[in-house]
Amino acid sequence: MEITYSKKGCKKVFKTYKHQVATIQKAVAAQLTQQFATNFAKTKLATRIPVAGTKCYECRVNPPQLPAMRVAFTRHGADATVEYLTTNITKADFTQELEQFLGGK
Repeated sequence: MEITYSKKGCKKVFKTYKHQVATIQKAVAAQLTQQFATNFAKTKLATRIPVAGTKCYECRVNPPQLPAMRVAFTRHGADATVEYLTTNITKADFTQELEQFLGGK
């Protein structure tokens, strides 16, 4: 499984936590690997707006010694692209923030 990150969608979090980028990426990889293994049992649609022609899903990630994060990602076979990453974990606020981001893409 290969995970790629959208520069625009992940820039804010990676800039804020620039010394912990590897930790964040490791936690995201672990969570997405688990989601793929359980056939996305705890994954929800992040938005009804298609991203690059595919559905966009979201899940929560809890990196060690960092605030909890929500990840919006698209699936491409066995690979995933993290489209958006934020520390805003409230579902309604996250969805609004994501749709604003996608509208301005």
